[in-house]
Amino acid sequence: MSPGAAFVAELDRGPGDPELLPERLARACVAALPVDGAGLSHAFDPDRRLPLGASDAQAVAAEQMQFALGDGPCLEAQRRRRPLAVSAPELAQRWPVYASQLAARTAYRSVLAVPVGGPLAAVTTLDLFCTDAEAPAVPDEDVAEVALLVGDALAADMSGGQHRLLGLPDWFHRPAVVARQRVWLAVAQLSGQDGISNAAALAVLRARAFRLDQGLETAAEGLLRGEVPPA
Repeated sequence: MSPGAAFVAELDRGPGDPELLPERLARACVAALPVDGAGLSHAFDPDRRLPLGASDAQAVAAEQMQFALGDGPCLEAQRRRRPLAVSAPELAQRWPVYASQLAARTAYRSVLAVPVGGPLAAVTTLDLFCTDAEAPAVPDEDVAEVALLVGDALAADMSGGQHRLLGLPDWFHRPAVVARQRVWLAVAQLSGQDGISNAAALAVLRARAFRLDQGLETAAEGLLRGEVPPA
């Protein structure tokens, strides 16, 4: 069975709930390609990255850690708008903090980040994770085929889906996306209170999350609830 056929077969087996489409797509990627985890993210700019869905909890954690640090292979692939395969040694050399956190909190050791195909290629990325230390050895044509299927499915649901709120598909309003959006509220609060730019406020929030060993969403929520001082 070709990767595309395996992808479609797995996607058809998933639940039909519209808001679970990104998770179904991520799991279909794992079924179709020689990888162990997958996640989908959408970014309006490099610092405004939304987690759309993932194949499992470890893939969720891998995305959250990278966003909290503000750099990594998936963000790099989106900036460069082309696939990026990174082995464990290269990950440790280029992004040592992310590599150490990835190894400590997940079974993943290498990453393949790919912009999806179709009209969302500039803003949506497919992140593939492997437990093997070698960079995922996935043929380019297989990756391209699956990435196009993912991009087309998301784009079709964005443009013609029946289940919508405020003009966006249901999966843009799921708890993980809402939690990420509250990061920007915390950034605005820090910026206003401290008289600094949004970029500086985001850096402060990231430093606080790292110091407290928290996810960025958790640190943001604590700030918004007044559980930690703004300065």
